[in-house]
Amino acid sequence: MTELPAAAELPQRVAARLNLLFAVIRPAALKRPWTSAEVADRAGVDPAYVEGLRAGTLAPPEVDPAIDERRRERLFAQRLECLFRTRLSPRTGKRVTQTEVAEALKSNKQHVGNLRNGKNNPSIVLAQKYADFFGVDVGYFSAAPLSAVAACFGHSRDFLVLPDDDPHVVQATANLRLLRAMADRRVRSVVGRLVDRYEASAAPAAPAAPAAPAAPAAPAAQETDPADPDGGTRRDAAPGGGA
Repeated sequence: MTELPAAAELPQRVAARLNLLFAVIRPAALKRPWTSAEVADRAGVDPAYVEGLRAGTLAPPEVDPAIDERRRERLFAQRLECLFRTRLSPRTGKRVTQTEVAEALKSNKQHVGNLRNGKNNPSIVLAQKYADFFGVDVGYFSAAPLSAVAACFGHSRDFLVLPDDDPHVVQATANLRLLRAMADRRVRSVVGRLVDRYEASAAPAAPAAPAAPAAPAAPAAQETDPADPDGGTRRDAAPGGGA
């Protein structure tokens, strides 16, 4: 098994990799990076925890805290509540309601409500049904905070905590940096085209060249009668005239 980094290095290591995830992986619907508060909401953790991870200011034990049994029992309710806040119903396009969940899982609103407020704990089978309904892995309901944050970006806790020379970290980091470089090039290309268009439209029009003076009209050509020794102008005979 790959050795974990020294405890003192952990906060800065996690901060660097997490900020890379924030910079590269963004939801298509938003067309912008996630905020710390949005990730915290989806992961079911405190926003201050995500901010501390990104800033590298948490103490090493706070970066990846252990989950005791009492807190684990509350995790399901906490994460389920996050799903109700962040997931939209494919049927209505609005937030999922308890009625909709109860109907889909053949349960009742009161039982769903008891799970949301932590009065009841689900069986493994029921937890799987909720995971299937919301489209998450069943481990989401019991994942430790750091794992839940990493899962928002499609990564595991290992990517955030393993040493820099770990093969998994090396490959994942290279892929993320490539994606960021490709995105930067596309942005620069688009911005460059916009700047070119702006400069072309803002440039003053070149002054029109003065019109060349018109050439004098040539005199009308006169036809001469070659039989006239004086070169006089030929006159056509009047119609019907005699010689």
